[in-house]
Amino acid sequence: MRVTVEQQPKSSVTLDIVADDNEFKQAMDRAFRRVNDLVSVPGFRPGKAPRQLVEQRVGRELIVQEAHRDIMDGLYRQALEQEDIVPVSDPDVDVYQDEPVGFKVTVEIYPNIDLGDYSSISVEPRDVNVTDEDIDDVIKNLREQQSTWVEPGEPRSPRDGDQVILDFEVYEGDEEFHEPVVGADFVLGEGPLFKQIEEAVKYLQPGAEAEFDITFEEDDEDVPEQIRGKTLHYKVKLQDVKERELPELDEEFLSSVNEEYESIDDLRSAIRKDLLQNKVQQSRDEFLDEAFAKFAEHASLEIPDGLVDTELDREFQQMGERLSQQGVSMDEYLRMSGKTADAFKEEMRPDVTDRVRNSLVLEAFAKAEGVEVTDEDIDAEIDRMVGDSEQAAQMRELYQSDYFKNMLSSQLENRKSTERLIEFVSGGSGAITGEGKQLLDEQQEGISAETTEIEGSDAADDSTDETASDDEKPDQEHDEEVAAAPVAGEANASDEDTKKSDG
Repeated sequence: MRVTVEQQPKSSVTLDIVADDNEFKQAMDRAFRRVNDLVSVPGFRPGKAPRQLVEQRVGRELIVQEAHRDIMDGLYRQALEQEDIVPVSDPDVDVYQDEPVGFKVTVEIYPNIDLGDYSSISVEPRDVNVTDEDIDDVIKNLREQQSTWVEPGEPRSPRDGDQVILDFEVYEGDEEFHEPVVGADFVLGEGPLFKQIEEAVKYLQPGAEAEFDITFEEDDEDVPEQIRGKTLHYKVKLQDVKERELPELDEEFLSSVNEEYESIDDLRSAIRKDLLQNKVQQSRDEFLDEAFAKFAEHASLEIPDGLVDTELDREFQQMGERLSQQGVSMDEYLRMSGKTADAFKEEMRPDVTDRVRNSLVLEAFAKAEGVEVTDEDIDAEIDRMVGDSEQAAQMRELYQSDYFKNMLSSQLENRKSTERLIEFVSGGSGAITGEGKQLLDEQQEGISAETTEIEGSDAADDSTDETASDDEKPDQEHDEEVAAAPVAGEANASDEDTKKSDG
């Protein structure tokens, strides 16, 4: 086999592969025997007809195609191994020579990343705190969720937060644009009404009507496509106005939120903790996004489309599984969204591309910084996951499998790499300061205490913990599947093609 490699744009290569004369002759011999077993030649049992007669019967071209199918996949895999190439997409194959077979394979490959000089990269930590106003807003939302709609003490025009009962008609010129709507309820400032309608309604008293035009711009993506560029005439009648009556902050309200809360202070404390945890996660993600973007500015990095497509398909499938758990199919969700699967995926593509980029940068950074996961790291993590459960022995045996340990090693490497990157770009101060830093320190102390307890005893004694990392790097298990993708393409001939009739 002779292989020539030509680099192409966007992390792709073209492999020019030509079989040796001897190896192709052997492939032709094998192809002839398979065809001979299937073809019917008068006067000969299957598999016993002379080669010349078989070739006259089916044509030498069919045997050549069968030889291509026999040898091309193997040559492709050998070429990948010989040139140390990891593909990330299905191959595009062009056969330009029949005997011996010569073909070109263009395939996207796992990119080589040059981070450049990243020593000057720095990111300011995020100061994360929770104010009393933040907590008050959450309590207000909880009360609004349990509020009731009541008539105002005196008739009045509506304002933001009120419920309005409306009738309206819509016309395009003299023609009715859609059927009249009667008795529809909306909450001003919180519903789907156009701003122009809401502003007009705020000047009405119950029972009053208003007429006005709304012109929608051609490029206004905030409105449905069917009304862009149109001027519509609206006739709106305000039937009624209702205002929220909020529940009192009493024991009944506390019990409705959580029966374990005995006082407002308990509720506020729980809200503070939840808000802080959410803010810490959001701020940490923003910190990492900024860090990855700065690394990408310094790096020489071409992201192959095949890598993004694979991750896009994976995330789309996961989304479908989550919807299914909620009793909604992906088809139903797409119909409600008014989008096709392809259109929805294209909307996802920018975010998925960023995540793939971040994963590639993190992998290159870990390699440059010498981040490694040792057997001791894996064993300690298994101990922490097994804990002191009654099935500890069985769980430990399961977790010792190569499959699980490889998966755990990848997750731990990702976690250690992320921690090292945060330490590097923050100058050792961490991604989070303020109350958020205190929360992270407390969580880390809890993990350290558990680990110390594990190391000081024969039995693992930690509860099961989630091991998934924030940013999983692209799954290279897919690479083996891509490497095994067939390359014979149109050169393949089915068995049915060889079954020629006597006519």
